[in-house]
Amino acid sequence: MNTIIKKAALAAAIISAPLAASAANLVGGGASLPALAYVGTNFTGTDPQSRLSTTFSDTLLTAGDDSLGDPYKQAELTQGSIFQVFQSNNSGDNASYCQTGSGTGKRVLVGANALNADGDCRDYSASPVGFSAPAGQTDPDFVGSDAPLTADDVTAFLNGPRANRQDLLQVPALGALIALPLKLGNDVFGNPISRPNLSNAQVCDIFSGDATSWDQINPTWPSQPINVVYRSDGSGTTFAFTQYLAANCNGSQVIFNTDEDFAAAAPVGDYAVGTPASGNGGIITEVSSTDWSVGFANLANVLAEQDLDYADVEGENPASTTQIAYDGNDLLTGQVLGDVNPFTGLPQPEPVSGIDSNCVLVIDPAAQLTGAYPIAAVTNLLTYTEGHTDPQALKDLVDTVVNGNSTLPTGFARLATGATASSKADTCIKTDA
Repeated sequence: MNTIIKKAALAAAIISAPLAASAANLVGGGASLPALAYVGTNFTGTDPQSRLSTTFSDTLLTAGDDSLGDPYKQAELTQGSIFQVFQSNNSGDNASYCQTGSGTGKRVLVGANALNADGDCRDYSASPVGFSAPAGQTDPDFVGSDAPLTADDVTAFLNGPRANRQDLLQVPALGALIALPLKLGNDVFGNPISRPNLSNAQVCDIFSGDATSWDQINPTWPSQPINVVYRSDGSGTTFAFTQYLAANCNGSQVIFNTDEDFAAAAPVGDYAVGTPASGNGGIITEVSSTDWSVGFANLANVLAEQDLDYADVEGENPASTTQIAYDGNDLLTGQVLGDVNPFTGLPQPEPVSGIDSNCVLVIDPAAQLTGAYPIAAVTNLLTYTEGHTDPQALKDLVDTVVNGNSTLPTGFARLATGATASSKADTCIKTDA
């Protein structure tokens, strides 16, 4: 029986199941960066790692089958994760999450490239084509994205198959530290290189390709080619990291442009060795298995990989950072990101048009962290303002994420804007008559 038939049967089972009337089943996906906070660590224990995490009934959602008919890996929510806390606090309401990367997540949101929520989530052995929603559910309930809405995203939404949804909601959800995982050997004296401290300038040299061997970073290190592992998929982690690079590395010459596509944002052709990998998990797997390599990934994912080393930056250990100090002063309302400024490499905010501007919140892309570990991302929650089967459950989920008090994994922090974000969601998500 093929996947489409299976999903149709599952959809019929959902309709007849006793819990269907009492429990909401919210289907979402997108950015991989917040996954450890949203769904916990269970997905890291499968091989390959799971993209889909859920506590829906065993037969309700599946990650799909590969070309041989074998099921893709999937995982249950981890106890204490944000989505499990949401389920526990809301009479069994459920939320599933498929780690597609921010770029694919936003395309599912707006219906671009024929991507729909009911396409297979798959696992990290194959590219996702949806969030594994029940057959016929083309629109996701929510999307996670570390790359905020752009003017092009809004245009695609207004001109695409989701236009009957009228408006979009975007709220900053969590802050997340981006670490630089690396695997180095011994220095020229035979001593292991561990937890090196890199300056912003050295980070710029590595990711610009100005330094192509490790002895150019530290003369006591061997003359080994630097293998830069970077994201191959459209990624909000990439967006945040290239935003940091643009803010810190561009001087009289613009080397980096803020973008979800790393190959378009950075001069990867100048690297001694450049290795693309999909997802935060793909970056970590590649760095872990390749000597003299360095990448960028969510700190929580890096810490979850046993014995994987990472760098301090400007003397700051990301694992010791407890606050990501974006607050109300950095919060913009009614603005999306426009074109990248050719003189800075940073995106320029511009007023949103065509949708309700009051429902679009974003952290100013020019806001930078000083006096602390300097590389961080803000992950956002996105959804529609109306047409939901259970708007109250969705409001509760947003509040649990952005304004909750559950313990977060090291590397994540709730933002001071959480109460504002929750209030905005409560107002903007319409309760259907």
